[in-house]
Amino acid sequence: MTRGKMTQEKMTQEKMTRAEKVGAAGQLPQHDIFMHAALEAARRGMLAGEPPVGACLVTGGEIIATLSNAVIGELDITAHAEMRVIREACGQLRRLDLSECTLYVTVEPCLMCLTACHYAGITDVIYGAAIADMNAITGNELGGSPGTSLSDPMSLKLEGGCLAAECRALIASWSGGRQVD
Repeated sequence: MTRGKMTQEKMTQEKMTRAEKVGAAGQLPQHDIFMHAALEAARRGMLAGEPPVGACLVTGGEIIATLSNAVIGELDITAHAEMRVIREACGQLRRLDLSECTLYVTVEPCLMCLTACHYAGITDVIYGAAIADMNAITGNELGGSPGTSLSDPMSLKLEGGCLAAECRALIASWSGGRQVD
């Protein structure tokens, strides 16, 4: 075997071992494991003065990137958690096609982040709290009418409600205790 093949086989074996560890990390459903990673990122972001939004990008049962919002710290309006994990994953994987990835995010993505998912080929997006939960605290900064899905114009599958109560509690904590209905 050549050195390159041995390295590739070793990397594949290491990835399988990490994926097995993630799957064996308790009896939590797979979605919950990855949403917990996003929640932890959101908590770290909140401690840094950011809105409590965290994202985790996964492929083949392996976490590629987990980050929080950094809009305030980076003075970058596009530094949403979703945008940051997409950027990080493209850099790590050295490609723009993330079609085999699933995005986990603590709050339903905005149109900018959904559009980035669309262009990256990400079709599976799992979120916790609805964008309406964030708007209940911050106001209706994202526009749209109640009951309108932000993903209607795009071919994305959105699945909401994953650890929603925990995600809403984090938003309420961040907001100084104002409750999300």
